[in-house]
Amino acid sequence: MANVRNQKMLLIVNPVSGKKLAKQYMMRMINRFDQAGYNVTACCTQINKNAYDIVMNRAHQFDIVVCCGGDGTLKETVCGIMQLGLDIPIGYLPMGSTNDFAKSMGIPTDVHDAVEAIINGEPKPVDIGKFGEEFFIYVAAFGNFTAISYSCNQKLKNALGKNAYYMQAVADFFRMKPYHARVEADGEFFEGDYFYGAASNSYGIAGMPVLHNMGVEFDDGLHELILVNMFKNPMELLSLANDMVNKTVSDNPIVTIRHCKHIRFEFDDPTPFTLDGEFGGEHTSVEAATLKHAVKIMVQRPEWISLEENEEHDFVEEPHEA
Repeated sequence: MANVRNQKMLLIVNPVSGKKLAKQYMMRMINRFDQAGYNVTACCTQINKNAYDIVMNRAHQFDIVVCCGGDGTLKETVCGIMQLGLDIPIGYLPMGSTNDFAKSMGIPTDVHDAVEAIINGEPKPVDIGKFGEEFFIYVAAFGNFTAISYSCNQKLKNALGKNAYYMQAVADFFRMKPYHARVEADGEFFEGDYFYGAASNSYGIAGMPVLHNMGVEFDDGLHELILVNMFKNPMELLSLANDMVNKTVSDNPIVTIRHCKHIRFEFDDPTPFTLDGEFGGEHTSVEAATLKHAVKIMVQRPEWISLEENEEHDFVEEPHEA
């Protein structure tokens, strides 16, 4: 028997994200939400930034908005909710190549578990970043490898997942260069030649465990400033890679990390940024600020237990016809 919720849900599906599983699971997702008592209206994105347009045009008619896709789809959804100033929860069904934000928040990457986490979950206030006049969810970054997420071929990402990013990183390795920057973080100043820099609110970036065990909180009103000095020799690069694997990046001498509310980046030349895996423009001076508890993301309650792997449920992948 369906639960009596009497809530209207806008379900936004990106059919080409990840391995194109969203389109395959779409009807089963709708049926499960319907069983749980939601009145579901589903829309598929057609072009880039279409999720934002859907939210702007329709979200005010609903009690909850759920997006199904990658981090880019989530970013567009959140930006729309922020622009409208709506105080409604956002559900996320992660089907991207890396799903950094979902993994950081403990949102299941299994389709069935993610749906159940929304049905049985609760809204959690989450901080959002303001970057110039734009918003970002978990990272605004410059430097080497930051263009990988938006320059990597979508078909390759669908086929290989996060391994596609690593392959692109290897290809970009020999084009590495230092980025000279002046950075102010809550009144503290830094200047140097950097391999990478970011304002972040995530444990991982591009599937790499960058900020585990470093006091990252998603609702504390703070972002993490990350500055990685340009390598002077191959041993510094290997040392950093080893610390990332062992989740001990804070001990690395070429890495600076600060927890802060406001960050200003300044450069001599226009420098490209990536915002949550999307191109964020080129900037010589730009500010990143934390908007505390800006949106509510549905997360599973601590007492909620997912199904065992050998327990059958409605989202088992069906074989494809030849």
